[in-house]
Amino acid sequence: MSPIITHEDELELSSLEKELVSQIKKLAKAQSTLIDSQKKYADNLKKATLTRETLNRTFRDVLKHMQTLVREKRSNIKEEEVKLFQDIIHKNDEYIEVNNKYVDSIKDLAVKKDYLVEKKIEFASALNEVANKRSIVIKKALSVEKKKNALIEGEKMKLLESELNDLQRDFDRARDILIKKIDQFLQVKNEVDELWVNLKNNVNKAS
Repeated sequence: MSPIITHEDELELSSLEKELVSQIKKLAKAQSTLIDSQKKYADNLKKATLTRETLNRTFRDVLKHMQTLVREKRSNIKEEEVKLFQDIIHKNDEYIEVNNKYVDSIKDLAVKKDYLVEKKIEFASALNEVANKRSIVIKKALSVEKKKNALIEGEKMKLLESELNDLQRDFDRARDILIKKIDQFLQVKNEVDELWVNLKNNVNKAS
């Protein structure tokens, strides 16, 4: 046998929805802080990569002189040294290319996560609106029910019921907006998940 649903149950739901709104906003704030850290990390990584590019240019200058001198037996330059420098330059080139893709992946993810936080806050705001309107509708319905039991005049009763219907329509609109905001949030969440996969792939290449 199904339990009987009461007005108190719906009021409790409204209260829980407001608590959920609070928790969503707390998470959004924490995620914003984390996103800022990721952006700074990407910026620092980019700076390090630029430094490596400068280093590699100097390596090439040194290599060029070594390749010239190695032709002379008395130059104290061995072919092995030339080859080692060539290997270092080649590995640096590969690292720079992969690292640039990695940095781009981090930045793309951070931008999309910023958008996700924005959608999360919109979701929370819409949920808060639903929670407030749910409480208003239920309390109004309880009030109308009491007035019915008090057998008030027909015209006054019609007015109260009309007010309740208006509040119900207002709630329905808020709920429709909430559903739309949840759909938008989930869509962006899927896009973020795809960017995480892309980042993971670039991490594997960089490691």
